[in-house]
Amino acid sequence: MTLIGFDFSINKPAACIFKDNKYTFISWPYGIDTRVVNVFKEAGIIIIDRKDSKERGSDITSQMRHEITNAQYLSNLIRETLKPWLNGNILLGFEGLSYGSRSDVGVQLGAYKYILMDRLSELVPICNMFTYSPITVKSVAGCAKKGMGKNEMINAFIANGPMCKFRIRLFEHPEKFQTPRAKNWIVHLDDLIDSYWVVRTLQEKEKLI
Repeated sequence: MTLIGFDFSINKPAACIFKDNKYTFISWPYGIDTRVVNVFKEAGIIIIDRKDSKERGSDITSQMRHEITNAQYLSNLIRETLKPWLNGNILLGFEGLSYGSRSDVGVQLGAYKYILMDRLSELVPICNMFTYSPITVKSVAGCAKKGMGKNEMINAFIANGPMCKFRIRLFEHPEKFQTPRAKNWIVHLDDLIDSYWVVRTLQEKEKLI
């Protein structure tokens, strides 16, 4: 069985694939610094280049067309990237939108996500797709207590994640994944790790382990 967990966003979507006891991490980032991209590549993350349209237009109609075009482009890109895994016995897991995502940005994110799910449904039955609330994913990672967030999810991955190049690199050289001065975790690290926890949520909630 193949399991794919998504941490979906418009600019930093990430996926974790579990097949034959092996984890593969894939990312489709947009607008991320080259240095950060290289850090992920060195850790074994597959980085897929994007060429989104930047012509938003000046009125509501042109902006709407721009967003739909980009959503279709991104969804097709993700589907084509994952095609080698989208066959046989497969389950897809998604993290649901947070309760605070009710603004225009939240609506936009939901629209992109549903277009992606529609594209994926051409290859994977909708009944094989599952969505879990953010608090459910946090609970599986052991990070559901009040005040816990991205740092705790990352630390849980370092402590209890799978034996793979990504985690080993992060465990042995955490400084590579931190900003030079503030020593905060670099952008997009949390997204990639969240995709792993979605896979673990699939395994636990669908009783696969």
